[in-house]
Amino acid sequence: MKKVILLSLMMLLALPFAAYAAPVGGPPVQGLNINLGQDYIGERDFKPTPVSLGAIGTGTCHIRHMYRTMLQVGYGLFDFLEVYVKLGGAGFKFRTDIEDQFGNPVGDAVVHTKMGFAYGGGVKAAYEFKDGAVKGLLVGADAQYLRHRQRYHVMTMDDVGPDSDSGHVTLQEWQIGPFVGYKIMNFLPYVGMKYSQVTLHFSGGGEFNKFKAENHIGGFVGLTYDIVPRKLMLNVEGRFIDETGINCNLIFKFK
Repeated sequence: MKKVILLSLMMLLALPFAAYAAPVGGPPVQGLNINLGQDYIGERDFKPTPVSLGAIGTGTCHIRHMYRTMLQVGYGLFDFLEVYVKLGGAGFKFRTDIEDQFGNPVGDAVVHTKMGFAYGGGVKAAYEFKDGAVKGLLVGADAQYLRHRQRYHVMTMDDVGPDSDSGHVTLQEWQIGPFVGYKIMNFLPYVGMKYSQVTLHFSGGGEFNKFKAENHIGGFVGLTYDIVPRKLMLNVEGRFIDETGINCNLIFKFK
């Protein structure tokens, strides 16, 4: 039984790592802990909403190359429940098509942002089976919210000609993700699914654009390794289907 579970999780971890949204970061850690994490986000597709009133873009659009560095401070109220807050910075690129009134592409817009302040928080819970045939099996879930705001500069090229503008963009996301894992000595591989909502709000030059994520269901796989048991842990996590990228965390637990 243990060998079957281990083999299945190893096969999942062998998939290409892909991530975008906020990382789950493994199971709860009891007591006070700090977590330094780095995200590289590959791509996520968005679509404009009917409330958009600007020229940033009206067609197919997506984020590319987002970097987020976050410091997470968590406190495990029990060995199965942890609350946490996140503080850090984020920056990204955004590209979208510009369409005419008939839906025909007439150009595109490329957005570059500066590093902006990011913050968020959440709660995670998990239950580990201590005995029986499923000893070591862990079942849990994570729910969190994340927001960041920064300045942007956009270059547009359409049938009128080149143009540029600047303003502010706000990204907001929340997600919930159940997961299962299996503890093997100092290793804890895990796999799960998540539901997320992500929106982008651009404002500048008296115009307003709002985009929302096109896909909401995704998967993730991760591995937590106890470098120093009960003290220092390394976590690597990837997410896929709805978005692409990878996340790495170093977790220090206080006594």
